[in-house]
Amino acid sequence: MWAEGVWVTPLLVAVGWVLVGLAAAFVMIRRGHDALIWVVLGVAAGPFSIALAGLAAYLEREELAESAVIPGESLEGDVRVLVCIDGSEAADHAAVTAVLLLGARLQTVTLLTVLDYDIALDVAPEKLDRIAAGIQSAAVTQLAALAVHPFSTRATGSAAEQILRRSGSGAYDLLALGTHRQRRSRFLGSVAREIANKSRIPLLTVRAAPVESIESAERAARLGPHDEPES
Repeated sequence: MWAEGVWVTPLLVAVGWVLVGLAAAFVMIRRGHDALIWVVLGVAAGPFSIALAGLAAYLEREELAESAVIPGESLEGDVRVLVCIDGSEAADHAAVTAVLLLGARLQTVTLLTVLDYDIALDVAPEKLDRIAAGIQSAAVTQLAALAVHPFSTRATGSAAEQILRRSGSGAYDLLALGTHRQRRSRFLGSVAREIANKSRIPLLTVRAAPVESIESAERAARLGPHDEPES
């Protein structure tokens, strides 16, 4: 009995250490910080991660939260679409699907990428633009195949907060979001639910599709309603 009791206190301390650290990590992840970094810090630093979280929150700079919209091309339609791009196939497919669904009603497509505070801290805006452009490159290529040249922008911080801020600005008529579960996607779980519950404009959620399906849809869009496919 005595031997068992010896282990109880250290075990409780270890469990409490980890739980406190993970609680601090959860708060910082919700604020828009890198999940992997803060989970590791939470487990390793335990209660001390609270101080690290306070310092990180202090270093968050509001000027990093917004960036100018890089011009694209406007079409003759009346619907302005904001698409959240995080580098996942689901997000890219959401952009393609929105374009195909709207057809002639499409006016503009704007690609929004939300970066972690930890990525953006002390990084020149020009480099952040390049990071965002790299994340959006696949979507840009797929849209170009549909003769659509999107606008581009980026934000920093909480994904849900920044998406809701941009979509509610009055500059957009439709918000498109990829929802298929992918490891790299930030728009999953509570974030997607928060956006769905708070979005001020219609929300289009799209699951990822196989590459063959996307390419088939692009070919169909290029052919048009009165064209015949090649034999």
